Amino acid sequence: MTGNFRSRTVFLILLIILFHNIPSHATSLTDEMFKENEDLYQKILHMPFNSELIKGTLDENIFKNYIIQDYIYLEYYRKAFAILLSKAPDDKASAFIVSTIKAIDDEIGNVHNVYIKQFNISKTELANVSPLPSTELYVSYLIKTACLEPFETGLAAMLPCDWVYYRLGGDMSKAKPSPDNKYAKWIEGYTPVKWESSETKAFTDLLGGYMENTTDENRLKMRQAFKTSMNLEYMFWDGIYRDVKWIQ
Repeated sequence: MTGNFRSRTVFLILLIILFHNIPSHATSLTDEMFKENEDLYQKILHMPFNSELIKGTLDENIFKNYIIQDYIYLEYYRKAFAILLSKAPDDKASAFIVSTIKAIDDEIGNVHNVYIKQFNISKTELANVSPLPSTELYVSYLIKTACLEPFETGLAAMLPCDWVYYRLGGDMSKAKPSPDNKYAKWIEGYTPVKWESSETKAFTDLLGGYMENTTDENRLKMRQAFKTSMNLEYMFWDGIYRDVKWIQ
């Protein structure tokens, strides 16, 4: 009995050592990346633009400018995905990007167009408005990364927009904004579905697979691209809120 017990103990110890040294599952790499940028997300959630939007006190002119700038942003976000589609390494990536481009079109139709009509923003006005510096910087970075960097790095740069809006929608809903909040439709439009069935999780799973199967050098590039886009998310809202314009 003593010999058998010792044998089983040694076997269990060997199993523990073996499993301890197995690389983490792909999704843990993205989870780790999210945790590295949690402080940036919290700054976005609590910045004046979003704090006032939740309360319904955000100046309507600021929100109108946001709608216009976000419309411009989504047009380029869509183009960056189209570039990545041409570089997709497999059918799974291609199918996901096609689905995402459709979701962007739906977002413009179901959320932005509501406020475009409410603020009487004409197609001519939309066509003639220039991106603010923070918008220009963000979309230029996405297009550049999609064009010049490896596919998985370009994809990593695209994820913060999706992830931040998923988180914001959930956190704003938890705050239970007043029914008479004039931005209720916006908040409702981004109220997320359950994580397991969300497009954000599908995006995360896809990216996680590439993170696990790429080189250490590319993994570092992916982390850096994600962090850069997280910073640009903050700068996008902050630039609109403070009305940071080009020098005339």
